[in-house]
Amino acid sequence: MTTSSPSRPYLDGKKLNKIEQNKAAKDGLLVGSEIEKFAELGWEQVDETDLQLRLKWYGMFWRPKTPGKFMLRLRIPNGVLSAQQLRVVASIVERYGDNGSCDITTRQNLQLRGVLLGDLPEILKRLKEAELSTIQSGFDNPRNVTGNPLAGIDPNEILDTRPYTNELENFLTNNRRGNSEYSNLPRKWNTAVAGARDNFLLHNDIAFHPVEKDGEMGFGVWIGGILSSQMNAYAVPLNAWVRPNEICRMTDSVIRLWRDNGERNKRPKGRFRIYLDEVGHAAFRDQVEELFGPLTPDPGSVFDTTPRSHYGIHPQKQDGVSFAGLHVPVGRLTAQDLQDLATASITYGSGEVRLTEDQNVIVVGLDSDKIKSFKDDPLLLRFPLEPGAIAAGTVSCTGSTYCGFALTNTKDQALAAAQELDKELELPQELKIHWTGCPNTCGQAYMGAIGLTGTKAKNSEGITGDGYTMTLGGSQGANPTVGELHRKAIPAEDIKSVLKEVLIERFGAKPRTADPDS
Repeated sequence: MTTSSPSRPYLDGKKLNKIEQNKAAKDGLLVGSEIEKFAELGWEQVDETDLQLRLKWYGMFWRPKTPGKFMLRLRIPNGVLSAQQLRVVASIVERYGDNGSCDITTRQNLQLRGVLLGDLPEILKRLKEAELSTIQSGFDNPRNVTGNPLAGIDPNEILDTRPYTNELENFLTNNRRGNSEYSNLPRKWNTAVAGARDNFLLHNDIAFHPVEKDGEMGFGVWIGGILSSQMNAYAVPLNAWVRPNEICRMTDSVIRLWRDNGERNKRPKGRFRIYLDEVGHAAFRDQVEELFGPLTPDPGSVFDTTPRSHYGIHPQKQDGVSFAGLHVPVGRLTAQDLQDLATASITYGSGEVRLTEDQNVIVVGLDSDKIKSFKDDPLLLRFPLEPGAIAAGTVSCTGSTYCGFALTNTKDQALAAAQELDKELELPQELKIHWTGCPNTCGQAYMGAIGLTGTKAKNSEGITGDGYTMTLGGSQGANPTVGELHRKAIPAEDIKSVLKEVLIERFGAKPRTADPDS
C-alpha cells in the first residue's frame, strides 16, 4: 500500500508495510489523550492496534506471555536516579506483588513488570511528579539517551555528560511532552554521549565523543551502530566535529535524512545503518552537510580505552568521597531491593544512584567515614562489590518469561550458569558474556567476548527445545570487534558445559582446586 499524508509528507508515495500503515493512520502519541478511557474500559475492550502497538509510545508494552500484565519502560537519561525516584518506582512495583519486578536495561533505564492498564493514569501522574517519564520509550522512537554513568564524579572524565544527555533527551521528546517530529521513524533510534575515553558507545545510531579542536571542546560525531537480526556493526566516524550547542541540530539532521528516506516496506531493512550503507558514507556526509551547513572535520575523536570495571569502591573527582559499584545479578530488582538501594544511597552517600549499561548500580557520594559501615550493610550480600569474574560480566535480556520474541529463558539460564561457573572456575579477569533471547539482540550478544543468542535446538534425544547460537570475539575499546559465529544450536541443557569448555580453552579459565577443609 502507498499513502498520502499531509501531516507527514515524507510518507507520500511510499510503499508501507502493515505496521507502517497503522503508524500512518494514527500517531502513537495521540493515545495519550485516551489512556484514562483505556484504563476504564479494561485491556480486553481496547482497540487491538492501540493496545499492542500505540501504547508503546507511552512505554506500555502488551505481552502475550502475560496477558493483562504489561511491561512499562521508563526514560532515565544518563541513568541518573535520586533516592526519592527509586522509592516511587519501588512503590509501583510493590503494587503488583509476586507479579511485579524491575529490570535494569542495557540503555541505563528501568523496565517494570506486571503493570495493569487500569493503573496507568495514576502511575504516569506519579512518575511525572517524580520527574520521570515513559514517553516515546518504545518502538519506532528515539530511545533513552545514554552517557557516562560516572558523569560529574569521574576522575578520568573529559567532560560531564549530564547536561548534554539531558539536552538531547528534552530535544528528542519535546521536554517529555512527546515530539511528533520523531514519533514515526522507520525503526528505533539510539543516541549517546561519551564523557571519557573508555565510554564505549559505538553500538548507537549516533554517538558524540568529546574532543578539542583549536583549544575548544566539542564532539566528534559517530553514526550507524547497529545490533540486530539483520546486521551487527559498530558506528563509523561521520568526520564531523560540532560545538556543544550544535549536538541537537546535528542529531536532527541525521535523523531527518533517514526518517524521510529510510525503508518503510521491508521492516528488517528499516534500521539507520542499513540505509547509511545503501546511500554510501561519503554521499550521506554530503547530504548532512547540505542540511546542517558546512561540516568541520573531526580532529580525531577516539574510543580507544577498554571500559573500566565499576565494581568496588573508588575515589570520585571530589575530595573525600567515593562511589561504589554494585553487582545486580542479571539486572533484576524487587520492590524491596529498590527501597534498600534508596535507603543505602541516603544513609551512606549523596542520595543518588546511577544505572550502567551492563545492568548494574553505582551508589554515589560515599563519605570516607561511612565506607566501613557501608561494606557491612546486608545489602552487599545481594549486590556484592566484588562479584565472581563470570557473574561480573554477565548481561542478559528479559528472556521468554516475559518477552514473546525470546526463544529462551535467558535471565534464569544466565544467572544459573554464572553462579555455577564461578564456583567451578577461576578466570584471570572479568569477561563479558552477553545473553539475548532472540536475534533482535537486546542483550547485545555480538558485543560480548562470548555472545549467546536464543534459538531452537535438538538435544541428545532429538527433542527440540531451548538452545543458543554462540559467537566469540566481541570487544570494546581499542580496535573494537563484533563477535563471530563459533557454534550453532547448542541445547540449553548443554550450555553450561560448552561455556566451561570455551572459557578454559579460549579465555584462560582454570578449574578451582577443592578446599581440603571444605
